[in-house]
Amino acid sequence: MNTIILLFLVFLLGFLVAIPAGPVQVEVIRRSVNGHLKPAFMVILGAFLIDMLYGVIAFFGIAPFLERPAVQTIFWFSGSIILGVLGILTLRHSRQEHDSSQPSQPSQPSSLLTRKRWSLLSGISLSGTNPVMVLWWLSSLNIFRDIGLIPVFTTSLAVAYLLAGSLGLASYLLLLALVLHRARSIISSRRMRQINTALGIFLLLLSVYFIVHAVQGIIR
Repeated sequence: MNTIILLFLVFLLGFLVAIPAGPVQVEVIRRSVNGHLKPAFMVILGAFLIDMLYGVIAFFGIAPFLERPAVQTIFWFSGSIILGVLGILTLRHSRQEHDSSQPSQPSQPSSLLTRKRWSLLSGISLSGTNPVMVLWWLSSLNIFRDIGLIPVFTTSLAVAYLLAGSLGLASYLLLLALVLHRARSIISSRRMRQINTALGIFLLLLSVYFIVHAVQGIIR
């Protein structure tokens, strides 16, 4: 019974942790509101796989390597490049939508949004540049140990824990994608362009944030 309660709480915690806006959420939103649900699912799948991988790293002893300042700096720089590219492409896509609103230029879907492989790669790369997930796995494990729900952390329990937490993280993203995909029919073209522009700017701001952290890592 304690195991069932534990896994439910891990799932719920994963769901709640996924709510704050981040680069993966932005990519899911961007594809969903533009009507590309399957690519949005591929972003979520990529993020799910990396979340699981970081959980394995956290629980099976490779975490100290990722805590090294040099490694952290590499992750921050990589993340800033990926986010910067995605931000620029998003703004270009928004501009193209604006141009295609003219009768002489029919609108064409952006390959950036529709390609499933690119979407999967986006989910993997954006989640991969966030080694803080290792700390999340370890912190949540300590919380449940402190309240007595994990007397012995066996390998089978670790696998179940990873699945429950990762599914919780992915479930929020899936719900977000489905809701926005259904709501897109009531969003005007002008509003859609504004949403894409705002998402592009947000990605660029996140890129700057990552660069600042990378520079701070070098200075230290």
